[in-house]
Parts: sequence; C-alpha cells; structure tokens
Amino acid sequence: MSVLGGVLVGAMALPVVAATGILVRNTSDKFTSLPVNAASLPARSSIYDSDGKLITYLYGVDLGPGAAATGIDRQPVTYSQISPNVVTAIVAIEDDRFWQHGGFDFKGTLRALVNDLEGKAIQGGSTLEQQYVKNEVILQGVEQAATAPTQQAYQNAVAAAQQDATAQTISRKINQLRMAVQVAQTLSKPDILAGYLNDAYFGNGAWGIEAAAETYFDTTAAKLTMPQAATLAGIVENPSAYNPLANPATSLERRNTVLGRIWETNPTALSEADAVKLENEKMVLRPGAVQSGCTANTVGDMGFFCDDVLHTLLLDKQLGSTTQARAQLLATGGLKIYTTVSETDQAAATQAVNHVLPENSQVYNPAGNAATEVLIQPGTGKVMAIAEDRPYGTGPGETEVDYAVNSAYGGGDGVQTGSSAKIFTLLTALEQGVAIGSTITVSSPDTVTGYTDCQGNGTSPFNVVNAEGVSHNTAYSLYTGTALSINVYYAHLEQQIGLCNTVKTAVKLGMTRVDGTSLLAQDGNQIPADATPSFTLGVVNVSPMSMAAAYAVPASGGMYCAPIVVTKIFNGAGKSLPVPSAGCHRVISTEVAEAANYVLQGVFTFPGATAAGGGLANYQAAGKTGTSNIVGGNGTPYAAFAGYTTALTGYVSVFNPKSPTGKPMDYQSACYQLEYGGSLCPNEMYGANAPHEVWHMTFDHADLNGSVNFPQLPYNSPLLSQGNGQTVKQACQPSKKSKNNNATCTGTGTGNATGTGNGTGTGTGNATGTGNGTGTGTGNGTGNGNGNGNGTGNGNGNGNGNGNGNGNGNGNGNLTATAVAPPLPQSLTATPLITPAPAATLRPLAREQR
Repeated sequence: MSVLGGVLVGAMALPVVAATGILVRNTSDKFTSLPVNAASLPARSSIYDSDGKLITYLYGVDLGPGAAATGIDRQPVTYSQISPNVVTAIVAIEDDRFWQHGGFDFKGTLRALVNDLEGKAIQGGSTLEQQYVKNEVILQGVEQAATAPTQQAYQNAVAAAQQDATAQTISRKINQLRMAVQVAQTLSKPDILAGYLNDAYFGNGAWGIEAAAETYFDTTAAKLTMPQAATLAGIVENPSAYNPLANPATSLERRNTVLGRIWETNPTALSEADAVKLENEKMVLRPGAVQSGCTANTVGDMGFFCDDVLHTLLLDKQLGSTTQARAQLLATGGLKIYTTVSETDQAAATQAVNHVLPENSQVYNPAGNAATEVLIQPGTGKVMAIAEDRPYGTGPGETEVDYAVNSAYGGGDGVQTGSSAKIFTLLTALEQGVAIGSTITVSSPDTVTGYTDCQGNGTSPFNVVNAEGVSHNTAYSLYTGTALSINVYYAHLEQQIGLCNTVKTAVKLGMTRVDGTSLLAQDGNQIPADATPSFTLGVVNVSPMSMAAAYAVPASGGMYCAPIVVTKIFNGAGKSLPVPSAGCHRVISTEVAEAANYVLQGVFTFPGATAAGGGLANYQAAGKTGTSNIVGGNGTPYAAFAGYTTALTGYVSVFNPKSPTGKPMDYQSACYQLEYGGSLCPNEMYGANAPHEVWHMTFDHADLNGSVNFPQLPYNSPLLSQGNGQTVKQACQPSKKSKNNNATCTGTGTGNATGTGNGTGTGTGNATGTGNGTGTGTGNGTGNGNGNGNGTGNGNGNGNGNGNGNGNGNGNGNLTATAVAPPLPQSLTATPLITPAPAATLRPLAREQR
C-alpha cells in the first residue's frame, strides 16, 4: 500500500493550473487540458422566429464541400432546469457519496488502483467529478472531429476520442484524477452535477440530460418524473445495452435497479414502499426524436426561410474566416439565432402559393408551374416570409432550390421580371423631374434608337411592341403609361432619361444579377445591363428577393434596406455575435417616393389598368404587374406581381421550373385556382393572373397592422406641374378610313376640342358647332366633342378637365366642348383617389403588357 500511497502523493503533487485547465505531464495522452467553461464544448444551435418560437435545432450542416460540419444533439441546461428526481437518481446509481467527498472517493479509488497495480482487471470507482472530466475530454474530441471530410471519418475521430478518454491505463486514470480535483476545487457541487448531466451520453444520439428527456419522453429535463429519471440515470453506464428503445426489457430491469438504489442510499427521497410501487409500473416511452436542420418537423412551412438563414450565416465573414469555420460554429457552437420570419405572414404566403398553384393538381396546375413569394417589411429590410409551392426537402416531389433568392443563397437561375422592372425607369424619370402628366406619343411596333451605355457607347436598336399590338401616334403620360404598362412608351422614356441612369437606379436599389454579379458588369455571355435597352422590360435574370427589397423603397418613403433574415445571435456563453446589417439609407427623396406610390396605385385604380380593381379592401395598396414573353412567339415564360402597403411588400414570380422557355404558360399550361374558388386558364399567363392572385390572397391573410394611407404628394410639387396624369392630350393622325384624306383628332385631355369642318358634338357640357353641325350638352365641365366636315378633313376631339384636343379639316365648322374633370390624385383633393371595393369583387380583367 505504500507504493500506492506514493503514486497518489505523486499524482496530487503535480502542478495545478488556474481555472482554465490543468496541465498534465504525460504527453502520451491526446488531451492535456480541460476547459472548466462548458460553453466551449459542442452543443446544438437553435433557430427561432420573430416571436421567439423554436423553428429548429441545428447540429449538422451539409451544404456541400467546404460548408459541412457534424455536431451532436446536446443542449446544456442549468442546475435549476434539471428535475430533482434526476439529481437523486444519478447520485444514487453513480456516486452515492458525491455530496461528501472532495473530487474522488478514497475507498473506491484505492480499491481500483490496487487492482490495477496488481495486474488485475482495471476497475472503476470513479466519482461524478472524474466521470465529468472523462465526458468533457470526449466532447473535446467530438469538437475536433466536427469538420471531418466524411461521415465515416467523423465517426472514426469520435471513436478515437472515446478510446483515449476511456483507455484502461493507470496514466489515464491519474491524469483524469488530477483534473477531477481541479474541478472539485473550482466548481460547486450543483455545477459539477449539472456539468456531468450535460455531458453524459444517453444513447440514440442524445448527449446531455435535456436531449435525453426529449429523445425518450418528449419532455424537458425539468419535467422528468422519478421513473423517467431512473430510466435515464440507468442508461449512462452502458448506453447501448440499456437503450430503452432498442432493449426495453433490459432497460426496465436497469430502471428498477436505480429505483432500488435510491431507497437504499437516500430513503428520505424515496421510501422502500414507494420504490416497490414504482418498480411495478410499466415503462412508458414517448419518443420525441429531435431533428436537426431545415427538414425537421418543427420547421413546418418555414423550410425555405430556414435554408436562407443557413446560407446567410455561412456567407457572413463576421462569424469566421472560412466557410468551413462558420459551418463548424453553426453545428457545434450552441448558438441561439433569432430571425425575422413572421408565423402569420409565412402561413399566409404558404397558403396562397399552394392554393393558387397546387403542385400536383391536374385541374388547377396541370403544367406543374411554380410560384414563389417573398414578403419584406419596408423600412427595416426584415424578411417576413419566403414561400414556394413545393415542399422543402430532398425527397420525392421536394426541392431544396429556393427560387426566391440569389443563387449563392441556395437559389436557382433567377427569374425575368417583365414590366415589374419598369419601377427603375419610373423612379429615374421622377428623380430627373419628369412630371406625372408629361406625355410621349408613341406607335407600336417601334424601333427605338439613341441609347448609350455608361461609357457613352451606342447600343443596338430596341425593337419593341405593345401587348395590344398595332397602334398609331397615341400619347401617354407617365401615369397612364405605367398604369397601362405601355412598352413602347417605356422604351422611349428609358432612352430619354438615359439607359445608364436607369440601370444605376436599379443598382442603387440593391439589384444584382441572380449570381450576384453587378448589373454594370459583363456576366459570362451576358452583356452589361447598361448596354441592354430592353432592361426596362425586365429581361435580366434576378431574384424575387431583390425585387421585393426594391419595391420596399417607395413603400418606406425612399429608404433602401438590404434584406435581412437574422436579428440577433448569442453563443453558448450568452455573448452577442455580429449579424448582417440591413444598412438602411435613403436612395430616393420622399417626394419621388410619394409620386411613385401615387402612380403605382393607378395599377389598381385607373380604368383599364393592368390590375384594375385588384387592390385591397381595407388598405391603400400600390403595385405593378410583370410578364415576359418569348421572342418571335407566344407564351409566357415568367409572370410576376409586386404589391405593397406601407407596412408590407410582396413580390411573386410564376414560371415552369423544368424549362421556363421550353414550357411557356398558355392555355392549359396557364391554369390556376382563384382565391375564392374556381379555375382560370388564360390564353397566356400574365402578371395580373396567378401572380396577382397569390399576392392578393397573401395580403388578405397577412399581418398588415401598421399599414396607413400613402403620404400625399405636395400640392405644389413640380412633379404635378402638368396635371395628375390621368388624362392625356392626343395629337392628330391621318385617318385610314377617310376617302378625302381627312384628319382625325382624338383627345383625352382636359378642356376644349375643336374641329374644322361640319360636325356634331356630344358631351357633358356646352357644345357648339359652326356650320352644318349640331351640339348637345348640359352644364359646364368636361365632355366629348366630335366634328365631321363635308370638306377634305374630319376633326374629332375628346376632352376632360382643363386640357385641349384640336383637330383640323378643310370644312367650315367649329366645335368646342367642356366637361367635368376626373378625380385628381389624393394630394390634390380632399377625398380618396378611389373608394376600394370589397375584396371579393376585385378581380383583374385587363390584359397585361409585356
């Protein structure tokens, strides 16, 4: 025994190093120091929604080579979060003298060491402090194995760590004994017990008492009953043999052994009679397998949002120098990640995309078209929802491709946006002072020239046509050209304000190509956007997320905020970590934002607009349709809708994911389900069809609290210097039907219409005709007047408000008419721009422009 005493004295005499660890002089051991701070050990991370509700746990990340790490299902809890039943059970079965000894039990340890020295089987005798040390050493090895290149390599590394920590050698036992003494001197008994219970392995992938409670009983460590606690306490000696799921009979016998040991060592906690009673109870398991990642059951309809969170964190260099380091932090760092997603908004968007375009419906979506939607909060950049009409996952019918985001964030090839891209031309024009009522006279089709890129080089001509087909010399204002989505008008507008300026506005609003390349740069075989005149018609593939953020700019009054999905991160020690910033800053003036909001409200309110009647019943809304088409043929590869209130912005894109251009959406391939039932199969899919239906249904159920009327554009704004833009003065054009080469003049302006020749005039107002004409009308205001001459010319004019329409012929007649003005923009009148109709009656009927 003197030899043994010498061994012990030698063991205790070795230097002890501070509270951060103990130096062990045996270099043959793999681990020579032990961190007392358990927060440094691997633990699962948790992701929460905006209300603090759990979305999922995360203890494994696998997003490809260089972005993968394997962790463990471990969630440390405090002593106060552990049921006293567990404390009683684990002390009784593992170390009944735990509360009396000071780190090791002399009786048990001496017995074990004597047997070791005499060459007999290595025995235990370990205290909870010693087991705590052993478990922490194992967990250090698990932490180092997290980034093993393959699952087999990970398992091998973990097995090696376990072997090192449990090696049946005297040196291992002495080394861990030194560490145990340090633990006993540093931590309180409750902290040691909590540390041990947090580090112990309970089988089925559950490390620690909290994960074990979830795995076997679908509860928490704080709520474990005595039989449940005894079951778990019995597992740690041999997690494989005593696994209650795999070996229920053996586990039951072990549970009863623990219950018996409790009354033997601590009868005040459990009497013999109560122990016998509990031993006769059946073992009732409630497996609650805790899943990791974005396919976990707890994720529900937030799978694509969850995926975006993972990509966002893996790309954030604030969280580590390499993607691999960031993956390891996510898988093992015990992070608490709080996100922006709204349960209400996510449910609304998910319901809408799956209702309007159900993935497997031969009635409502026979072509298998996809719908994706992003909801963003204006002024903050917070992403409130990401929805897709496909389940998230890797199984049949599932996908991990998030059509809503840039490719680096798990997205695909992006989408074309059609006329919804006209917002960039609109904002650029307003910034340059183009008045809402200013007009451009255009014909369709047309070839527009005179574009230059940002280097001053000329571009190719732009051959453009309106969706309505052929038209001649028709004038449109900024308001009507937007509400009616006139392509040729926007082509000329883009040329006048500068293609380069338009693209720079898009860049200012956060737009990039879907692969993240700048719009101003060459991207493979794609020329820069500032050399692409058709940019205004949305021909560049981008992400719906970027478009939603861009439309949130006027909604917020002119502030651009980069989309964010994470608000706070705390590590295992409770320290706050940096998160990506929205970087909100002003990109357009308040006046320009107000003007844009007024114009884009017209998409819902102006007669004949592309989404006329498709607004919201209880809130002012603005928006824009978007449709792309196949050059030289019919069919729609992409359709889109952007819509917003002051509190929420949504962007929807619809396309066939197998081949947008190879499987265009028309007739049966364009079928979708209406919000209130029934189907519609248009000859071509337009932005006012399924995309608008998804948006409208979403906003009928989303949280729009905080939405208010759009601020009014000031009365004296130069942007209103040419009127409200709702009525347009028309120029004269040759009449194709006249045998005498007469001139025909139409006016949708405000004021007088005159025609030279014999004519008739009708209108709500006073109409007079000089010559062989007649005039009818009552009162003073705006009306319509037509003059038909007997000479070589015809004149007709339509006038509203205070504008003028003039026609000249070769007759002797004169016609004038005045009429009542139409509603002015809200900023120019005390009454609303338009009284919303009930939501159920608001159905878009207009044909969308390309």
